[in-house]
Amino acid sequence: MDRTNRQLPTEARARGFTLIELLVVLGIIVLLASLVLAVSGSVIRASEERATRNTLEILNAATEEFERTLDRRVTYRHAATVNGITADPTTVGGISQRYDIDGAATVPVAGSGAANWNNLQVPYVSPGTNGLPAYSNLPARRTANLLWVMSQTEAVAPILQKLPDSVLRNIRFTTGVNYSTLRHCVDSWETPIIAIFPGREATQAEIEGSPNAVDEDGTIKSDSEWAAATAGGLRLSCKDRRILWVSAGNDTRFSDTPVSGVSNPSADNLYSYEP
Repeated sequence: MDRTNRQLPTEARARGFTLIELLVVLGIIVLLASLVLAVSGSVIRASEERATRNTLEILNAATEEFERTLDRRVTYRHAATVNGITADPTTVGGISQRYDIDGAATVPVAGSGAANWNNLQVPYVSPGTNGLPAYSNLPARRTANLLWVMSQTEAVAPILQKLPDSVLRNIRFTTGVNYSTLRHCVDSWETPIIAIFPGREATQAEIEGSPNAVDEDGTIKSDSEWAAATAGGLRLSCKDRRILWVSAGNDTRFSDTPVSGVSNPSADNLYSYEP
């Protein structure tokens, strides 16, 4: 036989992927998918934060216009005994004047009979929600009342109308029926945004005798600024006697777990200005 005419043997067939190669390819696919999901999540989170910051800016602008109309700052001064809070939660004595946008003797009023606060949904009926300590329903109630009062002010109403329909909503009863007038403003994570009020102006005696109860702007700490377990507030201070609007952020909690009765603001909270 002529050996020169014989075909040399070739590979019987193409070599298949080994198990290791398949695992490497699969790992790359999983890694790429994870990167895509991470980037998408970051984009969505950034978009949600931008939307909420825009809401906070509008609320801040509305508040500034409301106070210009009144020609004074709006403060929380003193409450009679309500839910265990007898006065400004400090060592400083309160003065006999209530939260100055209240329309009735309670703090604040939501209505009577079926329309009172106790028939509304959380956080208006139950304290201790969304990471706030005891009496956290009071900041929520005051915020709803502030929004209502501002919406009735001719110069402020057009500013509030800039809020998207998706964030300004009627507060619901426990039955699910909308309350006719009170509304709240929610952030991108469906949590009601709250307003933190500065306290009244401190007297010289209070500044000298109780400096820890007085903020840098010369006002006493309101219960919303006071982080004690009985105050329903956060460990932060309003600046320049300005109302501070707060979103609980992505984790939907205004504070971390209180330690020794002290409530510290959550790291992802968003503010109308830096407290």
